[in-house]
Amino acid sequence: MNFKGLCNNRIVKAVITVILCISVFAVSFVLSGIDLSTSALFGNSFDKNSDFVRIIDVGQGDSILIYSNGYSALIDTGLSDAASDVCTALESCGIKTLDVLLITHLDSDHIGAAAGVTEIYGVKNLIMPEISSESEGLSTAQLVINRVVEADGNIYTAVQGMNFEIGEFELTVLAAFPEMADENNRSVITVAEIEDLKFLLTGDMEAKAEKALLGENLDLKCDVLKVGHHGSSTSSNMDLLKAVMPRYAAISVGQNNDFGHPHNEVISDLQYIGAEIYRTDTDGDITFYIENKRIVPKTEK
Repeated sequence: MNFKGLCNNRIVKAVITVILCISVFAVSFVLSGIDLSTSALFGNSFDKNSDFVRIIDVGQGDSILIYSNGYSALIDTGLSDAASDVCTALESCGIKTLDVLLITHLDSDHIGAAAGVTEIYGVKNLIMPEISSESEGLSTAQLVINRVVEADGNIYTAVQGMNFEIGEFELTVLAAFPEMADENNRSVITVAEIEDLKFLLTGDMEAKAEKALLGENLDLKCDVLKVGHHGSSTSSNMDLLKAVMPRYAAISVGQNNDFGHPHNEVISDLQYIGAEIYRTDTDGDITFYIENKRIVPKTEK
């Protein structure tokens, strides 16, 4: 991973030290030292015992909040103008500090609001893909890395098999393909599992990465699929959908966007495999609560 031009010399040394440690000592890990006091963090109105995955409505972008027992992980942040939406979602849960911020890839609709979010919320552990000097969100990545290091947070490069706990959830990096040329196909792909229920979170993975993922011969079946690349026709091919067979499909997409997302063919294919479809452009925030070992979807609208 090349941080040249990304940080000053002091930050470079700190970041390289952390990344060398993670690459030398482990491919999989469990985050430790997370010590949040739920009584200090949460107001009386919030159910501290809730476990959920929330697809935050950030318009044409992605941001996913995973919460369990006072611990939180944020996967992506949406465009820069979505910072207030993300912060509102965090505030509504009484979150003061993020245990994990994971960026799937450096397109602006996934990392853009990280600058605004990290100005307000501290991050204990930052997980990033391998960074290319040509990445669209390079300057935002620089800012976020600097803030996390200066606050004595940890920084990790996402590698396949890496896993960590967020309360009752176990999050695992299922795959990452840094060698691929396209930023979307370099998306970090994760699975969040709780009580034998699985959420597959795909970033902007497109057909080439989908084929590579299928070639890993992994068990991809899940209960909830965060549909790749906002429902683009370049993602969610039928081979992948048949391997995943989700009960629920969540599409993070902006109203009347210029890209034609989600594509009609993707919607048709999701319906064909029997998935119940939710969309942020029509449903607002989409929250999948875990209740009695079942997933209970609730929408904002």
